[in-house]
Amino acid sequence: MEEKKTVAELTIFYKKQRLTSLIFDKQETADKFLESITLFFNEKGKKRFSFSGEIKTVYTPESIVGQLHDYTEGNAKPKGTILEMMKIIDGLN
Repeated sequence: MEEKKTVAELTIFYKKQRLTSLIFDKQETADKFLESITLFFNEKGKKRFSFSGEIKTVYTPESIVGQLHDYTEGNAKPKGTILEMMKIIDGLN
């Protein structure tokens, strides 16, 4: 199976409502962006904006097919998003 590629997702909230999500090549880039943008905030901005971050797996057609194949062959258990997707599909049957 190919090596997993990940990205960092940074979600920005304004007054506790989701404003947007940004995707970065790695966590360090997201951290630098967050550090830079918060320098522009006054006290009101610091109170009104909040952030959450998550590392996400980047799936390719090959990685999805590979995980499903390994699962059907009993060689591996799916993880993360693929596992959650399979649980939902299984629940529909």
